[in-house]
Amino acid sequence: MISSHGRSYLEKLNRYLEKLPDTERQDAVMEIESHIAEGIANGQPEAVILSRLGDPRRLAKAYRSEHMAERMSVKSFKDLLTMIGFYCTTGLLSIMVIPVLATVAYGFGFCTILIVLAGILRTFGMTWINMNIGPGMEVPANYSLLFSAVVGAIVGGIAYFSWIGLKKYLAFLSARYRRSLPGGRSVNY
Repeated sequence: MISSHGRSYLEKLNRYLEKLPDTERQDAVMEIESHIAEGIANGQPEAVILSRLGDPRRLAKAYRSEHMAERMSVKSFKDLLTMIGFYCTTGLLSIMVIPVLATVAYGFGFCTILIVLAGILRTFGMTWINMNIGPGMEVPANYSLLFSAVVGAIVGGIAYFSWIGLKKYLAFLSARYRRSLPGGRSVNY
């Protein structure tokens, strides 16, 4: 029922899905194969069906995006790095936005911990820790904890909102790719 052109499309899709686990890759190829066969059975020309499906590389990215979005619920750092690496290949804007948001989120988050820790240590006598507001304006030791809490809250807020922005941007990209899948699957976050 499916022509050699359709089989070639499925082979390319299978090749582009090589980074997915075998069962998911096979399920995706079978889904597209049944989508093509169903369309042909309903009287649609195979060329029209393949044209609607689009480039097999882009369709494979949609399936990989769906896989990434499902793994995102695990929320491990490794999964996040995998997702960031995948989405950085999606376009020029992503190459700039994702690393900046990730760096700010994690870098400022780490700095928040250091700032609060420094305030606690300085309050309890570690006077070698400097806390300056400006040239010649040092924070008195008895205000170190309050000062570090305020600065830590500001820096932590920046980290938190960068993290939220990163998650929303990744969800946006996932949703965009999912619309490429047959039936335009909805995104549930």
